[in-house]
Order: sequence, then C-alpha cells, then structure tokens
Amino acid sequence: MRAIRVLLPLMMAVLGLSGCQPGGDDNPIAGYQTADPLVLRTPPAPMPIPEVTLVGVDGERDVSDLFGDRWTLFYVGYSYCPDICPTELGQLSRILPALQERMPEIPWQVVFLSVDPQRDTPEHLAKYTAFFSREFVPVTGSREAIDAVTGAVKAGYRIEPHEAGEVTYNVDHDTSFRLIDPSGRMLALLPGPHDPAAIVDALANFMSEVNE
Repeated sequence: MRAIRVLLPLMMAVLGLSGCQPGGDDNPIAGYQTADPLVLRTPPAPMPIPEVTLVGVDGERDVSDLFGDRWTLFYVGYSYCPDICPTELGQLSRILPALQERMPEIPWQVVFLSVDPQRDTPEHLAKYTAFFSREFVPVTGSREAIDAVTGAVKAGYRIEPHEAGEVTYNVDHDTSFRLIDPSGRMLALLPGPHDPAAIVDALANFMSEVNE
C-alpha cells in the first residue's frame, strides 16, 4: 500500500491552512493560532460534510447521526492496508482513551471510513477495528457517498485499477486525522506522522479556545 503523503502539501494549499484564521461570527476557529502547525492545522472556515448515508455494522448511518453530539477523530483508509492503516489505527487507539481522560466532559469517538466497500463489508470492518479498539466506529458506503464525504474534507484516495471480481489490489489514501465537530464540520487537520502525546496536547489547547 502506498499512502498518499505526496498529496498533503497540495491539500494544504487547497484548504488554505494557516495559523491565524479570518474572523466571522459563525466560525468557531476564527483567530485560533495553532501552537504547532505540524501537529494541528485549521482551515480558513469549517468544512461541512454533506448529509449522505453511510453503512455501519448496525445498518445505515446518516452523517448527522454519525457525528451528532460527539467530537470525532476521523480517519480514511481500508482494512486490507498492510502497514499504514494498522499503524495509524494503533495510534488512534492510544489517543482516544487519552482524550477521554484529559477531557472527560467532552464526548469523543473515532470514526474509520473504508473507501474499499468491495472488500470491506460492515461486519468485516467491525471485526477489523475491534483489534484496535471496540470503541471505534467503522463505516463504509456507496462510492457516491464515500466520494461526497472524502471530497468535502479533501481526503484523497485512489483505488488501483483491477478487473471486476478481483480481490487483490492496493488503495492509495490520505493519512491525516481530521477533527469533526458535533455539527458534522471539519474544524482541524492533524497531518502525519502522528505523535499521540502531541496530538492530545494540541487538541486540549484547541478545545479550550474554540469549544466554550
């Protein structure tokens, strides 16, 4: 598997990520300056995820239901990834309990979106993510729904061309974590490589300023 690390600089330019953001009454990140942009970066304005339907082990999940009433660390990948996804999910399995301990008043979750629904059924995803944490929320969906979500948060991926029915192929994908608020909007990007302790510190600082 070849993760799309080369897309990160381009994605940063597209997002217009910078330390100091423009103002606006409807922008909770207005004026927030990241302590370390290599750990956490904010776009000029929140990036809403469209109301589409994804699929989890318990059935269909609308975006508003998936992200509603929780703060989410969102990761895009696929279960057949041989190295990057296991590494990143392992990092998230350390970050989630640390956030829950550091900020117990905030409801946290990790959502893993597979962009490979051909192989990643909801049942398979549930078993796969349970190796890392039974608290993780795995979802997938139709290609249209996946593209709507990944496009909204600028999470690039590419499925290697393969014949219909073939089950051995690679998927290149973005490796960043994304912070999604309870309204289903991306408020921050956490680019790799990921340092769990630094991420927890950065998110604690971020939440203390934007979640008042």
